[in-house]
Amino acid sequence: MGRPINKRKIGQGVGKLEVSRYFFTGASEVASTTTQAWIVSQRSTRKFKVTDGTTTEVLTLVNQSSGDLSAGEFAIDAVLDDSTVVQVTKLHNRKIQYEVGSEDTDDSVAGATIKYNIGPGDENDDATGTASLPVQD
Repeated sequence: MGRPINKRKIGQGVGKLEVSRYFFTGASEVASTTTQAWIVSQRSTRKFKVTDGTTTEVLTLVNQSSGDLSAGEFAIDAVLDDSTVVQVTKLHNRKIQYEVGSEDTDDSVAGATIKYNIGPGDENDDATGTASLPVQD
């Protein structure tokens, strides 16, 4: 699994990592701008326990656009330094992985790993190339 995400970056609270879109089993796809959701705990590099405060379920992190999620999946959008929006495919303690090129496939295409920022005090300005992840308000 590699290094798990630091526990201070997940859970409910201001400045903690937020899920961009999620699809609980028996429901439909929801954007976190509608109903905020967050990661409760990490199960593996791509599986996380996610909750919206009412429903809690283990979901798989996938590289899917808005409207393309299936039951049991969630996505996190990251914004690169050049303002490009990418979907995160793996979360690590200090870095994220995302696919370069086409999305919506399970085939391995060129991947990139980059350091990320998630909130105030977490800026990594000295790093060459970083991504910003969504955080809870």
